Amino acid sequence: MRLKTMMTMFFKGQSTFAMKLMRTVNEFYRTCFVSTALSEGIYDILLNGPVGIEWLGAELGPGISREGLQAWLDLGVSLGELERGKQGYRIKGALSKRLARPENDPYRAFLEEIAINHYPYITQTPSMLKRKKRFEFDESPGELIARSSRVSEPFIMDVVEEAIPRSGPFRLLEVGCGSGIYIKRACERNSSLSAVGLELQPRVAELARKNIESWGLSGRALVETTDVRMYQGGPEFDLVTLHQNIYYFKVDERVELARYLIGFLKPGGRLLLTTACQGGSPAIQALNIWVSVTEGYGALPDPEELCEQLEEAGFSKVWSKRLIPFESFRAFIAEKPGVS
Repeated sequence: MRLKTMMTMFFKGQSTFAMKLMRTVNEFYRTCFVSTALSEGIYDILLNGPVGIEWLGAELGPGISREGLQAWLDLGVSLGELERGKQGYRIKGALSKRLARPENDPYRAFLEEIAINHYPYITQTPSMLKRKKRFEFDESPGELIARSSRVSEPFIMDVVEEAIPRSGPFRLLEVGCGSGIYIKRACERNSSLSAVGLELQPRVAELARKNIESWGLSGRALVETTDVRMYQGGPEFDLVTLHQNIYYFKVDERVELARYLIGFLKPGGRLLLTTACQGGSPAIQALNIWVSVTEGYGALPDPEELCEQLEEAGFSKVWSKRLIPFESFRAFIAEKPGVS
Protein backbone atom coordinates (compact mmCIF):
# COMPACT_ATOMS: atom_id res chain seq x y z
CA MET A 1 0.00 0.00 0.00
CA ARG A 2 1.31 3.43 -0.93
CA LEU A 3 2.18 5.88 1.89
CA LYS A 4 -0.30 8.42 0.51
CA THR A 5 -3.12 5.86 0.67
CA MET A 6 -2.17 4.93 4.22
CA MET A 7 -2.08 8.57 5.32
CA THR A 8 -5.47 9.27 3.72
CA MET A 9 -7.04 6.32 5.53
CA PHE A 10 -5.42 7.42 8.80
CA PHE A 11 -6.71 10.98 8.67
CA LYS A 12 -10.21 9.80 7.71
CA GLY A 13 -10.18 7.45 10.70
CA GLN A 14 -10.61 4.43 8.44
CA SER A 15 -7.43 2.62 9.52
CA THR A 16 -8.44 2.65 13.21
CA PHE A 17 -11.96 1.61 12.30
CA ALA A 18 -10.65 -1.21 10.08
CA MET A 19 -8.42 -2.55 12.87
CA LYS A 20 -11.28 -2.53 15.37
CA LEU A 21 -13.53 -4.26 12.87
CA MET A 22 -10.94 -6.98 12.21
CA ARG A 23 -10.54 -7.59 15.95
CA THR A 24 -14.28 -8.12 16.18
CA VAL A 25 -14.28 -10.42 13.16
CA ASN A 26 -11.35 -12.41 14.55
CA GLU A 27 -13.21 -13.06 17.81
CA PHE A 28 -16.15 -14.34 15.76
CA TYR A 29 -13.78 -16.67 13.88
CA ARG A 30 -12.24 -17.74 17.20
CA THR A 31 -15.62 -18.65 18.67
CA CYS A 32 -16.58 -20.65 15.58
CA PHE A 33 -13.22 -22.41 15.32
CA VAL A 34 -12.80 -23.36 18.98
CA SER A 35 -16.42 -24.50 19.41
CA THR A 36 -16.13 -26.69 16.32
CA ALA A 37 -12.78 -28.13 17.40
CA LEU A 38 -14.49 -29.12 20.65
CA SER A 39 -17.75 -30.47 19.24
CA GLU A 40 -16.00 -32.50 16.53
CA GLY A 41 -13.55 -34.08 18.98
CA ILE A 42 -10.47 -32.53 17.36
CA TYR A 43 -9.16 -31.06 20.61
CA ASP A 44 -9.58 -34.45 22.27
CA ILE A 45 -7.14 -35.84 19.68
CA LEU A 46 -4.70 -32.94 20.02
CA LEU A 47 -4.84 -32.81 23.83
CA ASN A 48 -1.73 -34.92 24.49
CA GLY A 49 0.72 -33.27 22.11
CA PRO A 50 1.63 -32.66 18.45
CA VAL A 51 -0.34 -34.73 15.98
CA GLY A 52 0.55 -35.13 12.31
CA ILE A 53 -2.11 -34.22 9.79
CA GLU A 54 -2.19 -37.73 8.28
CA TRP A 55 -2.87 -39.32 11.66
CA LEU A 56 -5.39 -36.64 12.57
CA GLY A 57 -7.23 -37.22 9.29
CA ALA A 58 -7.29 -40.97 9.90
CA GLU A 59 -8.72 -40.42 13.39
CA LEU A 60 -11.49 -38.21 12.02
CA GLY A 61 -12.56 -40.72 9.39
CA PRO A 62 -11.63 -42.34 6.08
CA GLY A 63 -11.34 -40.21 2.97
CA ILE A 64 -10.81 -36.90 4.79
CA SER A 65 -9.43 -34.25 2.42
CA ARG A 66 -5.89 -33.44 3.56
CA GLU A 67 -6.01 -30.10 1.77
CA GLY A 68 -9.29 -29.09 3.35
CA LEU A 69 -8.27 -30.26 6.82
CA GLN A 70 -4.98 -28.37 6.64
CA ALA A 71 -6.75 -25.19 5.53
CA TRP A 72 -9.15 -25.50 8.48
CA LEU A 73 -6.36 -26.18 10.98
CA ASP A 74 -4.33 -23.26 9.68
CA LEU A 75 -7.18 -20.93 10.60
CA GLY A 76 -6.58 -22.07 14.17
CA VAL A 77 -2.89 -21.31 13.73
CA SER A 78 -3.61 -17.78 12.47
CA LEU A 79 -5.89 -17.20 15.48
CA GLY A 80 -3.14 -18.34 17.85
CA GLU A 81 -5.21 -21.27 19.12
CA LEU A 82 -3.06 -23.93 17.39
CA GLU A 83 0.65 -24.23 16.64
CA ARG A 84 2.05 -25.99 13.58
CA GLY A 85 5.47 -27.63 13.87
CA LYS A 86 7.53 -30.38 12.27
CA GLN A 87 5.68 -33.06 14.26
CA GLY A 88 2.26 -31.68 13.41
CA TYR A 89 -0.36 -29.55 15.16
CA ARG A 90 -0.82 -28.94 18.87
CA ILE A 91 -3.05 -26.78 21.05
CA LYS A 92 -1.42 -23.44 21.83
CA GLY A 93 -3.98 -20.81 22.88
CA ALA A 94 -4.86 -20.28 26.54
CA LEU A 95 -8.59 -20.39 25.76
CA SER A 96 -8.28 -23.67 23.87
CA LYS A 97 -6.06 -25.25 26.52
CA ARG A 98 -8.57 -24.45 29.27
CA LEU A 99 -11.61 -25.60 27.33
CA ALA A 100 -9.93 -28.85 26.25
CA ARG A 101 -9.69 -30.00 29.86
CA PRO A 102 -12.45 -32.48 30.81
CA GLU A 103 -13.17 -30.66 34.09
CA ASN A 104 -14.20 -27.58 32.10
CA ASP A 105 -16.92 -29.38 30.17
CA PRO A 106 -19.72 -26.95 31.23
CA TYR A 107 -17.76 -24.06 29.74
CA ARG A 108 -16.97 -25.85 26.49
CA ALA A 109 -20.65 -26.79 26.20
CA PHE A 110 -21.58 -23.15 26.86
CA LEU A 111 -19.35 -21.99 23.99
CA GLU A 112 -20.73 -24.71 21.70
CA GLU A 113 -24.28 -23.70 22.58
CA ILE A 114 -23.57 -20.07 21.65
CA ALA A 115 -21.99 -21.01 18.32
CA ILE A 116 -24.51 -23.70 17.39
CA ASN A 117 -27.78 -22.51 18.96
CA HIS A 118 -27.59 -18.77 19.57
CA TYR A 119 -26.05 -17.84 16.22
CA PRO A 120 -29.01 -18.78 13.98
CA TYR A 121 -31.48 -17.10 16.32
CA ILE A 122 -29.50 -13.85 16.25
CA THR A 123 -29.04 -13.88 12.46
CA GLN A 124 -32.43 -15.25 11.38
CA THR A 125 -34.90 -13.70 13.85
CA PRO A 126 -35.63 -10.49 11.89
CA SER A 127 -36.30 -12.54 8.75
CA MET A 128 -38.59 -14.92 10.67
CA LEU A 129 -40.51 -12.01 12.20
CA LYS A 130 -40.99 -10.40 8.80
CA ARG A 131 -42.55 -13.65 7.59
CA LYS A 132 -44.65 -13.88 10.79
CA LYS A 133 -43.05 -17.22 11.65
CA ARG A 134 -41.53 -18.74 14.77
CA PHE A 135 -38.75 -21.27 15.13
CA GLU A 136 -39.91 -24.83 15.67
CA PHE A 137 -39.11 -26.66 18.91
CA ASP A 138 -35.95 -28.74 18.50
CA GLU A 139 -35.01 -31.23 21.20
CA SER A 140 -31.71 -32.29 19.56
CA PRO A 141 -29.53 -29.86 21.56
CA GLY A 142 -31.10 -30.94 24.86
CA GLU A 143 -28.05 -32.80 26.12
CA LEU A 144 -25.76 -29.91 25.14
CA ILE A 145 -27.99 -27.43 26.99
CA ALA A 146 -28.03 -29.70 30.05
CA ARG A 147 -24.22 -29.62 30.05
CA SER A 148 -23.86 -25.88 29.43
CA SER A 149 -26.41 -24.96 32.09
CA ARG A 150 -23.94 -26.27 34.66
CA VAL A 151 -21.98 -23.01 34.27
CA SER A 152 -24.39 -21.47 36.78
CA GLU A 153 -24.31 -24.59 38.95
CA PRO A 154 -22.26 -23.17 41.87
CA PHE A 155 -24.77 -20.35 42.37
CA ILE A 156 -27.78 -22.66 42.20
CA MET A 157 -26.11 -25.17 44.55
CA ASP A 158 -25.96 -22.51 47.26
CA VAL A 159 -29.69 -21.80 47.14
CA VAL A 160 -30.53 -25.53 46.93
CA GLU A 161 -28.60 -26.14 50.13
CA GLU A 162 -30.40 -23.26 51.83
CA ALA A 163 -33.77 -24.78 50.91
CA ILE A 164 -33.06 -28.29 52.23
CA PRO A 165 -32.62 -29.21 55.91
CA ARG A 166 -29.55 -31.23 56.86
CA SER A 167 -31.58 -34.04 58.43
CA GLY A 168 -35.03 -35.54 58.70
CA PRO A 169 -37.41 -37.03 56.12
CA PHE A 170 -37.75 -34.75 53.10
CA ARG A 171 -39.34 -35.23 49.67
CA LEU A 172 -38.11 -33.35 46.59
CA LEU A 173 -39.76 -33.03 43.18
CA GLU A 174 -37.49 -31.56 40.50
CA VAL A 175 -39.14 -30.38 37.29
CA GLY A 176 -36.72 -30.63 34.36
CA CYS A 177 -33.96 -32.47 36.21
CA GLY A 178 -31.40 -32.30 33.37
CA SER A 179 -28.27 -34.25 34.31
CA GLY A 180 -29.61 -34.86 37.84
CA ILE A 181 -26.78 -32.91 39.46
CA TYR A 182 -29.07 -30.92 41.78
CA ILE A 183 -30.78 -34.10 42.95
CA LYS A 184 -27.32 -35.44 43.76
CA ARG A 185 -26.47 -32.37 45.85
CA ALA A 186 -29.84 -32.56 47.65
CA CYS A 187 -29.23 -36.21 48.55
CA GLU A 188 -25.74 -35.36 49.81
CA ARG A 189 -27.18 -32.55 51.90
CA ASN A 190 -29.76 -34.76 53.65
CA SER A 191 -29.27 -38.53 53.93
CA SER A 192 -33.02 -38.99 54.61
CA LEU A 193 -34.09 -37.13 51.46
CA SER A 194 -35.80 -38.91 48.55
CA ALA A 195 -36.44 -37.35 45.15
CA VAL A 196 -38.37 -37.62 41.91
CA GLY A 197 -36.95 -35.96 38.81
CA LEU A 198 -39.13 -35.18 35.80
CA GLU A 199 -37.50 -34.77 32.39
CA LEU A 200 -39.36 -34.21 29.13
CA GLN A 201 -36.60 -35.18 26.69
CA PRO A 202 -35.88 -38.95 26.60
CA ARG A 203 -32.15 -38.63 25.87
CA VAL A 204 -31.62 -36.22 28.73
CA ALA A 205 -33.73 -38.37 31.06
CA GLU A 206 -31.62 -41.41 30.19
CA LEU A 207 -28.47 -39.42 30.96
CA ALA A 208 -29.92 -38.49 34.36
CA ARG A 209 -30.82 -42.12 35.13
CA LYS A 210 -27.28 -43.25 34.31
CA ASN A 211 -25.88 -40.54 36.54
CA ILE A 212 -28.22 -41.41 39.41
CA GLU A 213 -27.13 -45.04 39.15
CA SER A 214 -23.42 -44.19 38.96
CA TRP A 215 -23.77 -41.98 42.06
CA GLY A 216 -25.33 -44.87 44.01
CA LEU A 217 -28.65 -43.05 44.45
CA SER A 218 -31.02 -45.45 42.65
CA GLY A 219 -32.76 -46.36 45.92
CA ARG A 220 -33.45 -42.71 46.76
CA ALA A 221 -34.07 -40.97 43.44
CA LEU A 222 -36.32 -41.79 40.49
CA VAL A 223 -36.29 -40.11 37.09
CA GLU A 224 -39.48 -40.12 35.01
CA THR A 225 -39.72 -39.12 31.35
CA THR A 226 -42.78 -36.91 31.25
CA ASP A 227 -44.15 -33.41 30.95
CA VAL A 228 -44.82 -32.06 34.44
CA ARG A 229 -48.38 -31.26 33.36
CA MET A 230 -48.95 -34.99 32.80
CA TYR A 231 -47.42 -36.06 36.12
CA GLN A 232 -49.86 -37.60 38.59
CA GLY A 233 -49.21 -37.07 42.28
CA GLY A 234 -50.67 -35.70 45.46
CA PRO A 235 -49.45 -33.17 48.05
CA GLU A 236 -46.50 -35.33 49.15
CA PHE A 237 -43.47 -33.11 48.53
CA ASP A 238 -41.71 -30.65 50.81
CA LEU A 239 -39.98 -28.86 47.93
CA VAL A 240 -40.61 -28.49 44.19
CA THR A 241 -37.76 -27.07 42.11
CA LEU A 242 -37.49 -25.67 38.59
CA HIS A 243 -33.99 -24.72 37.49
CA GLN A 244 -33.52 -22.65 34.33
CA ASN A 245 -36.66 -23.85 32.57
CA ILE A 246 -39.58 -21.54 33.40
CA TYR A 247 -39.15 -20.01 29.92
CA TYR A 248 -40.14 -23.35 28.39
CA PHE A 249 -43.67 -22.30 29.39
CA LYS A 250 -45.43 -19.36 27.76
CA VAL A 251 -45.90 -16.29 29.93
CA ASP A 252 -49.70 -16.65 30.00
CA GLU A 253 -49.37 -20.32 31.08
CA ARG A 254 -47.24 -19.68 34.15
CA VAL A 255 -50.04 -18.97 36.62
CA GLU A 256 -51.75 -22.22 35.64
CA LEU A 257 -48.44 -24.07 35.93
CA ALA A 258 -47.83 -22.66 39.41
CA ARG A 259 -51.37 -23.69 40.48
CA TYR A 260 -50.58 -27.20 39.24
CA LEU A 261 -47.27 -27.32 41.13
CA ILE A 262 -48.76 -26.11 44.39
CA GLY A 263 -50.91 -29.24 44.35
CA PHE A 264 -47.78 -31.40 44.78
CA LEU A 265 -46.67 -29.55 47.93
CA LYS A 266 -47.52 -30.33 51.51
CA PRO A 267 -48.97 -27.42 53.53
CA GLY A 268 -46.06 -25.10 54.23
CA GLY A 269 -44.04 -26.66 51.42
CA ARG A 270 -42.01 -24.46 49.09
CA LEU A 271 -41.38 -23.87 45.41
CA LEU A 272 -37.81 -22.95 44.42
CA LEU A 273 -37.38 -21.52 40.93
CA THR A 274 -34.09 -20.29 39.47
CA THR A 275 -33.90 -18.47 36.16
CA ALA A 276 -32.30 -15.81 34.03
CA CYS A 277 -34.56 -12.76 33.91
CA GLN A 278 -35.16 -9.75 31.71
CA GLY A 279 -32.46 -7.10 31.48
CA GLY A 280 -29.27 -9.16 31.67
CA SER A 281 -25.96 -9.44 29.84
CA PRO A 282 -25.68 -10.06 26.07
CA ALA A 283 -25.61 -13.83 26.67
CA ILE A 284 -28.90 -13.62 28.59
CA GLN A 285 -30.39 -11.30 25.97
CA ALA A 286 -29.46 -13.89 23.30
CA LEU A 287 -31.22 -16.54 25.40
CA ASN A 288 -34.25 -14.25 25.57
CA ILE A 289 -34.32 -14.04 21.77
CA TRP A 290 -34.27 -17.83 21.55
CA VAL A 291 -37.14 -18.42 23.95
CA SER A 292 -39.17 -15.45 22.67
CA VAL A 293 -39.28 -16.65 19.06
CA THR A 294 -39.44 -20.45 19.49
CA GLU A 295 -42.79 -22.22 19.27
CA GLY A 296 -44.09 -23.23 22.69
CA TYR A 297 -41.60 -21.16 24.69
CA GLY A 298 -42.02 -17.83 26.48
CA ALA A 299 -39.88 -14.79 27.14
CA LEU A 300 -37.59 -14.62 30.14
CA PRO A 301 -39.59 -13.52 33.18
CA ASP A 302 -39.79 -10.03 34.55
CA PRO A 303 -39.02 -10.54 38.28
CA GLU A 304 -41.92 -8.42 39.55
CA GLU A 305 -44.39 -10.04 37.16
CA LEU A 306 -43.29 -13.56 38.09
CA CYS A 307 -43.74 -12.83 41.81
CA GLU A 308 -47.25 -11.57 41.07
CA GLN A 309 -48.03 -14.72 39.06
CA LEU A 310 -46.92 -16.98 41.91
CA GLU A 311 -49.09 -15.05 44.34
CA GLU A 312 -52.04 -15.29 41.95
CA ALA A 313 -51.51 -19.06 41.83
CA GLY A 314 -52.08 -19.30 45.59
CA PHE A 315 -48.67 -19.03 47.22
CA SER A 316 -48.85 -17.01 50.43
CA LYS A 317 -45.22 -15.91 50.66
CA VAL A 318 -43.15 -15.05 47.60
CA TRP A 319 -39.72 -13.46 47.45
CA SER A 320 -36.72 -13.41 45.15
CA LYS A 321 -33.00 -12.71 45.32
CA ARG A 322 -30.17 -12.17 42.88
CA LEU A 323 -27.82 -15.17 42.65
CA ILE A 324 -25.05 -13.73 40.46
CA PRO A 325 -23.70 -10.23 41.26
CA PHE A 326 -24.51 -7.65 38.58
CA GLU A 327 -26.44 -10.22 36.53
CA SER A 328 -30.17 -10.83 36.08
CA PHE A 329 -30.06 -14.40 37.36
CA ARG A 330 -32.40 -14.86 40.30
CA ALA A 331 -33.96 -17.37 42.66
CA PHE A 332 -37.69 -17.20 43.45
CA ILE A 333 -39.03 -18.86 46.59
CA ALA A 334 -42.74 -19.31 47.14
CA GLU A 335 -44.47 -20.97 50.11
CA LYS A 336 -47.75 -22.87 50.12
CA PRO A 337 -50.12 -21.74 52.88
CA GLY A 338 -49.92 -23.97 55.95
CA VAL A 339 -52.77 -25.58 57.87
CA SER A 340 -54.66 -22.84 59.73
